[in-house]
Amino acid sequence: MSTESLPITPGAFAEAIKELPLAVLYSKVSELTNSIAHLHRSNAELRAFLAESNDSDDDKKELEGYIAENEGVAVSMNERISLLKIEVENRGQPWIELDELKIDKRQDTLTDVPVTNGNATDSGTGAGAGTEAEAGAGQQSNDREDEDGDGVYL
Repeated sequence: MSTESLPITPGAFAEAIKELPLAVLYSKVSELTNSIAHLHRSNAELRAFLAESNDSDDDKKELEGYIAENEGVAVSMNERISLLKIEVENRGQPWIELDELKIDKRQDTLTDVPVTNGNATDSGTGAGAGTEAEAGAGQQSNDREDEDGDGVYL
């Protein structure tokens, strides 16, 4: 068995995302976009270090290898974003670029929320979202903790 794991193939990735909810697809796009940004930042730092360093040629070649590897990973991640876009569009939904979603700074909620199956999704900030029944259950739980005097109050 190899000590190095291989990334999922594009075909397997496309198959795996077919059953995921729309919100999860967009979450994955956000995750991939963030990872790509980190790779680009890392490569910029490595290039700056290479330009300023007095390291040996072997060390420089090793760093150049890391830069090339990061670029390959970024290409793979961009391919996955394309597969996610195709999946969203195959479901009959319009593709929404994440940078087109505007955050209302006053309310910290999305002002342009995608519509799924004709119903607006309540994504808000992602924290504390749920039904009124869930909120009531959580309140009852907090009330019981208040009676005990112990616990974590959030």
